[in-house]
Amino acid sequence: MSTFLLDQTVDFVRSKFTRQQVLQVEPYGGEFSASEIPFKSYSCPAIFVTVLGWSPKASGQRVAGRGVRSVSMAAFVVFKHVDRKKRLAGAMALAEQLSIALSSWNPATVDAPIQVMPVDADPVAENLYGRAVDKVGQALWMVRWTQDLKVNVPPGQLFDLLAVHIDENYHPGQVPGTTNPVNPPLTVTDAITFPQEP
Repeated sequence: MSTFLLDQTVDFVRSKFTRQQVLQVEPYGGEFSASEIPFKSYSCPAIFVTVLGWSPKASGQRVAGRGVRSVSMAAFVVFKHVDRKKRLAGAMALAEQLSIALSSWNPATVDAPIQVMPVDADPVAENLYGRAVDKVGQALWMVRWTQDLKVNVPPGQLFDLLAVHIDENYHPGQVPGTTNPVNPPLTVTDAITFPQEP
């Protein structure tokens, strides 16, 4: 469920900024902090989106009942400039633009297996300035918000949508010869079975 929201959010954020405004928008494995900078290769300006966690209840008034999840989300805005004031202004402007976009986002997922609700409460933004971030000539802001999801299909069908089962049959180490074989050439087949509704 939350993977679905993460994918939707990354696509939405990417659509709200030109490549000139934000070079890189991608999911990230957790909170992006100053300690992550030396271990991550990226181009600024960048926005990293992540899921911080969830709870099995609605955060707003748009949806209720079983199959509802309240997901805590975050986006980390990274901006680089040689001038400290300009990088602060650049990161702050992108964080504000992102907050406004998220507040007005109305995901069109009504017919999807998982329905993403609009954001009920406006996102919260925080300046994550620190000496380690400043030392590499960057500014870092975090935008946090909570978004509700609702499952539109039975749990068993949802599991099928979130899982992939692959059957592979091959013979390792056997390479067909370059001459014309007497028997038919080696063929590779895949068996894919999609569950059908009754």
